[in-house]
Amino acid sequence: MQTDQVPTDELHEIRTEIAALRSDLNRYTEQVHHQQAISLLSDFRNNCADAIVSGYRENGCDAIGKEAGGDCSMWKNCRPVFGALFGETLANIQSGGELSPDDIEAIRGKMTAMKSQAVNERCASCFSEAENQLNQQLGMLEAIGGVCRKEPDTDVAVGSLPEKEAAALFSDALGSPVRIQVLKALYHDGKTFTDLSKLTGIRGGGNLLFHLEKLQKCGMILQRAERGEYRISYRGYELLNTVAELVQKLD
Repeated sequence: MQTDQVPTDELHEIRTEIAALRSDLNRYTEQVHHQQAISLLSDFRNNCADAIVSGYRENGCDAIGKEAGGDCSMWKNCRPVFGALFGETLANIQSGGELSPDDIEAIRGKMTAMKSQAVNERCASCFSEAENQLNQQLGMLEAIGGVCRKEPDTDVAVGSLPEKEAAALFSDALGSPVRIQVLKALYHDGKTFTDLSKLTGIRGGGNLLFHLEKLQKCGMILQRAERGEYRISYRGYELLNTVAELVQKLD
């Protein structure tokens, strides 16, 4: 009895497809685990931030109250004002996901404005302790990371910037509106060569292929298999987000 044999080229194609599917599955699993880790870390930071702010709304105000003394007739009115000021850090974190340098400057500005309206000499000691408590609160928020954002040290970043790699990154990957258009098209899901040809309006296969090869060479996009659909890579995803933020900032 003769056993049918699968042609060698078909076996090669099947193996290639299996390898591509395995690669896609691994990448998908890594992305899912990465997103889960980010979500858990974000929840942890938010819970810590909530606990820190709640603590300072109570304990911080208690410390200021000791400076005011039990005989200060103004303290019962001042306490909720200081408590609300300490609570603003959490409100900013919950609304924007982090506490920016502008947020911190605005909170400190409110503290300064409150201090300028003080009507009693004894208020000076209260505000001194309030500033101390605020500094401690901000220090603890900074310590948990990802909540209290610092301005980047641009001197260090620029000084260590590799010129050739940076120039190649932008000239080869983003040096053409077509290549940016391709990255945008792949931002949410994969596209076939035909899909990309229709989206970009480039009918000549060779012209579009030139741009796709540039993006592949820079690691910005991936092709599932030979003649398969194209997908944006993590590197391309992050770079496109960074460029979008930069353009928005400079606009």
